[in-house]
Amino acid sequence: MSLDLWVAILAGTLALAAPLVLAGIGEGFVERAGRINLGIEGMMIMGALSGVWAGSIGGPLLGLAAGILVGLLLAIGMNLVVYRLHANEIVVGLGVTMLGLGLSTFLFQLWIPSGTTNVTVQTITGSGNGPLAGIPVIGPILFGQSPLVYLAAVLLVAAWAVMRFTRFGLAVQAVGTDPASAALRGVRVQKVGASALLLGGALAGLGGAVITVGTIGSFTPDITAGRGYIVLAVVIMGRSRPIGIALGALLFAFLQSFALLSQSTSVTLPSEVYQSLPYLVTLIVLVITSRSQMRRLFRATRAPEAENAQDARDAGAGTARTR
Repeated sequence: MSLDLWVAILAGTLALAAPLVLAGIGEGFVERAGRINLGIEGMMIMGALSGVWAGSIGGPLLGLAAGILVGLLLAIGMNLVVYRLHANEIVVGLGVTMLGLGLSTFLFQLWIPSGTTNVTVQTITGSGNGPLAGIPVIGPILFGQSPLVYLAAVLLVAAWAVMRFTRFGLAVQAVGTDPASAALRGVRVQKVGASALLLGGALAGLGGAVITVGTIGSFTPDITAGRGYIVLAVVIMGRSRPIGIALGALLFAFLQSFALLSQSTSVTLPSEVYQSLPYLVTLIVLVITSRSQMRRLFRATRAPEAENAQDARDAGAGTARTR
């Protein structure tokens, strides 16, 4: 492969990673708070549709705002159903995903009937004409990106700072670690969990809007192509930490960019191989990561049992000596 092709692959990696990072940051807060949002796929695809619809009316910035709003509304609905009706959170999340996939297709067909020309909106793209963008190799990769890529990087740093240094971030970690102890210390467990889900929904909707308004400029049914589930995998691989989430998103995005651009080279493989490669590698890495995490959890749970058993043996030996 030529150097220009590798530059294009790496530049595409950053662009494709942006929506995953945005949605992953939100899900990281959700899982740190001891909850899980299986409705990310539905939130992202509804954010993608609303982004195009609002973008066709008022421009790309309005499209991004619409994506955030739709994700926030779906998260509010999840909170109400889970906390007011005491429904199972996993089932509700899957329901939101199915609702988003079906409703987005239905609304899109009402908006753009079959046989008519699809709507294309203005996207937020980088100019690529700045002085830094002219640096060989590094310039097109780092400095020729859309502002949304830099927004994802800024929010990544902000999420790290919030999690480590703010009252909300510390409360999220306390609730996720031991909700009973957090409640005894005055932390409102339900409020913190609900707030984390609202943040996760807003960022998932933004991630969906970034796919359309930030890159493609149009909507098609199933445009997210399972990225919501990839976000869940990325968060698990990254152990809900911003840096880990970024690395997982870059891994998947690199494989996807490689699969998209490698089809134009002399390497002749079926297109299905290229399409499945990112998902297959992500699944393998997820399995390896999950096994290592389970081993650490098993050791952590076995350690207190071993200590208690040793204390019991010591106590028994002491009693025998006394007798």
